[in-house]
Formats: sequence, structure tokens, C-alpha cells
Amino acid sequence: MDHGPDVASTTSSPLSEEERAAAFRLSAPVDRNTRRRGAKSPIPPKAVAWLLVTFAVLGLGGEAGEHFFGNFGVTDATTKFLPSNATLAPVRSVNEMTDDSFIGLKEISNAIAPPFTLFTQNDRTWDLSHVGKKVVVLFFENSICNDICPVLGAEIKQAHAQLGSSARSVVFAIVNTDPRSVDVAPRPLALEVPHLEGMKNVVFLTGPLHRLDHVWINYGIRIKVGAKQTEVSHNNEIYFIGENRQLVALATPFANVSKQNVSSLSAHFIARYAKGIAETAISLVQ
Repeated sequence: MDHGPDVASTTSSPLSEEERAAAFRLSAPVDRNTRRRGAKSPIPPKAVAWLLVTFAVLGLGGEAGEHFFGNFGVTDATTKFLPSNATLAPVRSVNEMTDDSFIGLKEISNAIAPPFTLFTQNDRTWDLSHVGKKVVVLFFENSICNDICPVLGAEIKQAHAQLGSSARSVVFAIVNTDPRSVDVAPRPLALEVPHLEGMKNVVFLTGPLHRLDHVWINYGIRIKVGAKQTEVSHNNEIYFIGENRQLVALATPFANVSKQNVSSLSAHFIARYAKGIAETAISLVQ
């Protein structure tokens, strides 16, 4: 479904890990008490200039084609197809980690969530202004749920349950990361497989490729595609967006990958990660 063009006047390459860290000024794990008080510091002019440079949009012409399809066979790409025996779960014992360190939580200082407009599974326009003062937990998954989606879906479901009465103040937003499946669908597999389709505060967001690319670049999501329809790979990030659309923190999800490239995680790890998501979201609820 084509929802019309967007204006994109500047071009840029996707953010690297180092560029995103510099742009968002990632720092030490978040102090929940400081975060709840909403402490802020002035934004340095250089940081503003850097954000303006890095938060640029790829065009729809040759540069977009190179962005999506120019990585075939590239061995040094940041995002690679995982080998069949890849294991991304933490090496250390879960009991040795705090909840923040378990989910890889890092504070983001002095950055506003880049705006975007996409469409929900119900074909309704959605942007960050639609949620008012609610906390947004932003995820990135393939629409056909052939990536880390089953694990993240289970974690979203459990985190929602752990939020209790605070759930009404939190929105779980999932942005599509599959450039080959961008149509709006009332029951995308990303919601259907983990049984999230009936949850009112969970939205799956998609739209025209140029709009999605705008989001991917601005949030440091790197997409890699292969020759087969199912070969779509991307890095995994979770953003916590608080009041006044401030990017407060970033977490890194993980999973085990089978020989059939199916992502999974033990029930214990899923519960622990969900706990970290819920605790972080609750700390932002005003």
C-alpha cells in the first residue's frame, strides 16, 4: 500500500556504532533515581551540529538502492547474516548481572527522538506526538517475524504484564525492518506469532520504503539483504523515549540462533529481560 512520498533533501550513510555513540552521547548505565527526577543538562552546540549532520535521510534513487542491495557479499558489513551456530546470549551468569547490565542499558544524554510518521497495523497514521506524555519503548523487527521477533515478542508480553497499572502509560512500538515487506497488514506476523495482536498499547509500524529508511538511519538500524526473500538482517536496539520526546536510554536485545536461523531464548532469560524493560519503562512514567 503506497501512502505517498515524503520530502528528503539530504543524503547520508547509515550511522555506525561509533557515530551513533557520538551523536547520542551514550554513557554509563542509567541512574533510575536521577532519570525519574528528569535531570537535564545544556546541549553543547557541537552536539546539536553533529545531530543535524547525522540525522539525514537517504534519497530514493541510486543511493537508496546501494543502501539496501549494495551489501551482497560484503564481509566487513556491521550487520551480517549470522552463522547457523551463532550464540548471542550473555556469556556471564545471569545472576552476576544487575537488571540494567543484563539488558545492556545505556543512558542517552541530551537527544530528542527523531520524528517520523508511519502507519499502524490498522492503517492509521502514527507518530510520537500521538502518544502524548506516555513512555514509548521502541523496537525494530521484520514484519514476517523471521528475526529476533519471537524473543522480543515474548519479552514485550511479559514486560506488559509486569507493568501492572503503569501499562496504560506505556506504548510498545515496533518498527518494521524488512524492506521487502512494507505493506500495512491488520495481522502482521510480528504481532501474530508472539500473540501481541490483541494488546491495545502495542503497535506495529510500517510504511513506504523511504519513510522506513528515514527511521532506520536516524535510529542507527542497519539493514542487510541477500538474494533470497527471507535474507534480511539487521542489528537490534531498543530505545526508551520519555516525556517531551527525550531519548532517555538504549538497550541491546539478544537471542540464540538455531541452524534453521530461528531465534530463541530460555524462559528464564526472557523473564529477566522483560523485567529490565518493565523497570526502565516504569522509571520514566511521570
